[in-house]
Amino acid sequence: MIINRTELSMVRGDTENITVEIDGVVLDTGDTIYFTIKKSIYTNVKSLQKVITTFTNGKALISLDPADTDELEYGTYAYDIQWTKADNSVITLLQSNITLLGEVTWAEPVDE
Repeated sequence: MIINRTELSMVRGDTENITVEIDGVVLDTGDTIYFTIKKSIYTNVKSLQKVITTFTNGKALISLDPADTDELEYGTYAYDIQWTKADNSVITLLQSNITLLGEVTWAEPVDE
């Protein structure tokens, strides 16, 4: 099952955290959570991928640091969160769009 239309937005270059919790499941050794951002679902080029293999209280924490997004272009990307279970079965938990918003404090100057 895939949960669709859970759109995210964040300011490019900010720090963000996403907690992944699956009802009735305790994520543990052998499980892997992937958070992947691509410019389009139709490209093989990943703009960003976080791979989580350690869990706290059965949950995965996806931490985005400023360096993860500060070089990406502003705009809308596709993302998903995928769970590869210890038995190697694969479940895409979530698939939607994430928008990287413009920065104010650290924006590049624009020639006028």
